[in-house]
Amino acid sequence: MKNSTLLVALAVLMLAAACSNEPRSLQTVVQGTITVADSIDSSNDYAGISVTIIDQDSINAPVDTLLHMQTDANGFFKGEVLFPEKGYYNMILNRNNNDLGVIRVILADNDTLSVNAELPDVGETLTLESREHKAMETLLRVDRNFQRVGAFVRGGAIPDSMLLDELKKWTDLYWQVHEAHENTLASLVAAEKSAELLNNWDQEEMLNRIDEVLPEDYMFSVAINFGKPYIAESKGFDAASNYLDSLSQISTSDEIREFIQRDKIQLYYDSSRVREAKALLDTYEQNYSEKSSSKKWARRIRYDLNYLAPGVTAPEFSFVTMDEDTINNEALKGTTYILEISPLANYEYQNDYDRTLIINEIYKNYGLKIFTLPLDQSEITINAFFEERRKAWPIAKLGTFDVQQIIQKFNVVQVPTRILIDKDGVVIRKYERAEFNDVIQGLNSAFREVNSPS
Repeated sequence: MKNSTLLVALAVLMLAAACSNEPRSLQTVVQGTITVADSIDSSNDYAGISVTIIDQDSINAPVDTLLHMQTDANGFFKGEVLFPEKGYYNMILNRNNNDLGVIRVILADNDTLSVNAELPDVGETLTLESREHKAMETLLRVDRNFQRVGAFVRGGAIPDSMLLDELKKWTDLYWQVHEAHENTLASLVAAEKSAELLNNWDQEEMLNRIDEVLPEDYMFSVAINFGKPYIAESKGFDAASNYLDSLSQISTSDEIREFIQRDKIQLYYDSSRVREAKALLDTYEQNYSEKSSSKKWARRIRYDLNYLAPGVTAPEFSFVTMDEDTINNEALKGTTYILEISPLANYEYQNDYDRTLIINEIYKNYGLKIFTLPLDQSEITINAFFEERRKAWPIAKLGTFDVQQIIQKFNVVQVPTRILIDKDGVVIRKYERAEFNDVIQGLNSAFREVNSPS
């Protein structure tokens, strides 16, 4: 489903602090001792070390200072910090105008956070004590052990006959962390991990656990990520749409309700219900007309609905391959094909490449063709990519297509972007990033009438 961007944004919304212009209603005490190693300073005077806690939604967002104070001669500091949302924040340690360490701390209402460290080896000497951090340590310990078991499974050390019992055990262990550390961030993350594992073998129980934690804000992203796809698959489109409506009804957060509405529009778009998606988008624009981020998202999805939705004739394009073949819409009439648009240097594209090779090997027998339009700036990058990889389909030569025009026509916001186009030149689906797995479903639909490879 086309919801990876929404889920990332929603998860950030749940974990990160809210924007600086929102009211701060949460408060906690932060205290501790920051000293300096004798090898650096033997004076035993640790006064003037700055301790600053900031809130920043993203790299380019403005920084909001939540706490700024200095240590006394013993290195001690203590203060009350006001913050907008329970979650992780950056604590910056500074001495003599030099930033010497950045610590990720969890702030929660009515908690007390104790921080102790010695400069300059902050990472090796740091201790964090609070209710939230104690819970997170428990979760991380369980998670490390689970990852260790996963390595044993991949190495064949655990028989297949035991895998289900092992999976059940870890599902319950994560749930025990959730129950033992109620109202902590770790508790919510543990509930998510339990639901994620249950999604592999007992999806009804997964839904039950999601429902048990709702309406906690954090759990709405879990419901969208795991609950909605299961309902769509087992009960159909209408049930999935109703599920999103029910989530919206129980949420008390305007931000969450907005993201649920976005996901519903995407659900209709992905299901080729373009008219209904446009109607929902009209309502969305009426409800969220004041925020610039909402307007930007609406413009983007409206372009896709108008020019890249299933059933719409694909935008015109033309390029010359590295083998000097001219490719355009007209030349591909009668062919089902995928246009890939991405820098070859992109990690996610490289990670997908072996799976794309498999797709190409299977579906080329049905007539599928793949073409890649690289967004890299240098042919050296492209040649380096194929030094260790087989070039199995045509790659557009740099300089034979207008990069900005391609980005604009195909509304490339995330990479890799892939567009599946049928033999009549009509868009079957546009796929972004993690939606790569949905490509096979689109191909099966495109070649449904083909009984066997040609």
